[in-house]
Amino acid sequence: MPEILKLQTFSGQPYEIAFDPTDREDSIYTVALHKSGSVLFDNLVKAICKASGRSCVDIEVQLFRQGLNFSHCDHLLLDFCGRPGFVYSGFRGLWQLMLLRRFRDSRKLMLVRDPRDIAISFYHSMAKSHTVPDGAVRDVIMEQRNRAQAQGPSDYVLSGGVDGVFSNFNAFAMLSRNKAAGEWRIYRYEDVIYTKIEWARDIARQLNVELSEDAIAKLVAKEDVFPETEDPSKHIRRVHPGGYREALTPEAIAHIERYCAKAMAVFGYDMHAASATAGDKVA
Repeated sequence: MPEILKLQTFSGQPYEIAFDPTDREDSIYTVALHKSGSVLFDNLVKAICKASGRSCVDIEVQLFRQGLNFSHCDHLLLDFCGRPGFVYSGFRGLWQLMLLRRFRDSRKLMLVRDPRDIAISFYHSMAKSHTVPDGAVRDVIMEQRNRAQAQGPSDYVLSGGVDGVFSNFNAFAMLSRNKAAGEWRIYRYEDVIYTKIEWARDIARQLNVELSEDAIAKLVAKEDVFPETEDPSKHIRRVHPGGYREALTPEAIAHIERYCAKAMAVFGYDMHAASATAGDKVA
């Protein structure tokens, strides 16, 4: 039977976090950049936990459904994130998690993606497909939607529309190499999107659970979606990597590569030749 944690935002709005009790001691945290395959990653993690009996708490997802994000919440929610035994899934940013000793000392799984493909996916999500909940985050998302719909993808990138996600990308890279940040298991979207069985098998190992090959195959089958044609209005729009080459101008690609140069090197992403002709030197 799930338990309910009842809290209030800084402004006094009540909200709830549901979780299944656990008697385990090991905690696992999963983080993924926006538009990196984060929903797929979260779905796999939660399905593996459900099939194996591990308690998984998708705090950021639950907040979003209530029209909130972490900026609305005080230290009591952060304190909850330091409880032992849970798989804490679905983080798109690091919020204040580095303040938690349990986070630093626990295993962490990270999903990243080529930021140039993230830019295209984020643009289409903001312009058309992103869910808009009621609540405090609605105005923020609607402002982003209006901005995206008024611009093409390259202008949106050049005007800074995706810079917040790029900043997270850079932070992920920095922390993945920081010994004080603890242990990370890093997945690149491009390496796992066509090998979901192997990916799910490794996720299960990282979560310290055992599942049969048949169980893994069944849960992956529900997530193994490849659209026949690209549809910008759908959440699962393209899947295949590399679409930025046709969708972005050389100037927009150069902007991304300047912003993310060091992090791209950390995660093994090559620079695009277009940057050399865009009139700006990549740092």
